[in-house]
Amino acid sequence: MNLFAYGTLMWPDVLEAVMGRRLNGEKATLSGYTRRRVKGQHYPAVFQASEESVEGILYTGLTGKEFQCLDAFEGVEYERVELAFGDTTAFVYVLSNDWKHIAESEHWLPEMLKPEHLSAFCSEYKGWSAL
Repeated sequence: MNLFAYGTLMWPDVLEAVMGRRLNGEKATLSGYTRRRVKGQHYPAVFQASEESVEGILYTGLTGKEFQCLDAFEGVEYERVELAFGDTTAFVYVLSNDWKHIAESEHWLPEMLKPEHLSAFCSEYKGWSAL
């Protein structure tokens, strides 16, 4: 199974903390979606927007157990949706319609996640023990 990561999971340390191993990925683009900052957070969410696209990383070869860990990490605000990426498909964690109110109007770009923000995210995230 494959994963398209567009936020904190693009950082190898975060992905390894969630899944227990490092993966090499390749750049990919998700068309028809937008990436927005989550209110009060340093991380983003994606949802459909026909004229936009999102740059991220495509990881291949994940296991069902690893996706269970990712589901726990992403939480109830996100739905795991299988989308097409050229000749393959990948799961993407898309902001659920019930949680659209947590998305800001501001776009989120990877360079917005400064090292100190990533460090704070990793130290403050409460779900690590559940993974």
